[in-house]
Amino acid sequence: MCLSDIVIQIPQKSSLTGREQAGTPVWPILERTLRRIDADSATYDAARAALVSSEGCIVLANYLNSAVKRVPVADYRFKVPLLVLAAKRAEDDDGVDLIYDPSEGALYAETDEAQFSFHIHKDWTVDWSAVAHETIPHYTWSGIEQQTWALDALLRHAA
Repeated sequence: MCLSDIVIQIPQKSSLTGREQAGTPVWPILERTLRRIDADSATYDAARAALVSSEGCIVLANYLNSAVKRVPVADYRFKVPLLVLAAKRAEDDDGVDLIYDPSEGALYAETDEAQFSFHIHKDWTVDWSAVAHETIPHYTWSGIEQQTWALDALLRHAA
């Protein structure tokens, strides 16, 4: 898989767009984030490997979400492309279920082994109901008990 070939269309709320949006290359955004968090070569390899599956994309998004909190200037631009790519990959591999809760402003991802939560209320131009498999207002999430350490999950997924 050529990383530069991974380009996704991010669904936008129709009332906010007047023209068709160009595709978004995923790897340059991820690479910038990996540099910002000073990722080692094993983490880069795990990130590359994660992009081939929906579960991998979610695990990578979870890891980056936690890692950018530790840098002086947090940059969360990786989140939308990774979540949209996860939804696209899930069409083929059925590795993750995405649930959008508009009341909470969150996208929940459920795999066979874990659950993840992504607050997306700041990404308001994205049509999250078009990305998610289901839209459930006031979704009851039980993932707190089922979360795993982000880096451990990413490296285990890449193995």
